[in-house]
Amino acid sequence: MNAYVAQFEKDMEMFFNARAEEIVPGGMMLLISPQLSERLLKFFGSSLMALVNEGKLDESLVNSFNVPVYFPSIEDMTKVVEKNDCFSIERIELTHPKSELVDEADAKTLMINLRAVYEGLFINHFGREIAKEAFTRTILKSDEISAWMKINYKKACQLFITLKRK
Repeated sequence: MNAYVAQFEKDMEMFFNARAEEIVPGGMMLLISPQLSERLLKFFGSSLMALVNEGKLDESLVNSFNVPVYFPSIEDMTKVVEKNDCFSIERIELTHPKSELVDEADAKTLMINLRAVYEGLFINHFGREIAKEAFTRTILKSDEISAWMKINYKKACQLFITLKRK
């Protein structure tokens, strides 16, 4: 995880420096960072392990697979903004953009969206057929995912940041 934190800090430093060239002093910038739980990706992992158990996939391929994502906390984001020193934090909070994200359609839509984001990684590592099967199986778990979301997505699920150019 330390490598992800270091990369996040490096990427955000470059991002803030670029935005500092574009935004006039006193200008505002809003950032929204999804706080998607890594647990959602584990639903995909369980589909992959089912394929291992059926003999369709070698477990070493699953064990060597890594999804390069990092979801910064308020503290992480505050640290990089303060270190960069081009912006001041006017507001930073975890928010929940929707009061209820609980039905099967929402879970299925979310999994389809995650497929759009991660499918290329899966195809490159596992091949097209295994990736397709893993995503199909995961989308079929909409009821289980929905039950998990009912409990966990009543909590804040995005980081909302308002910054002011110094």
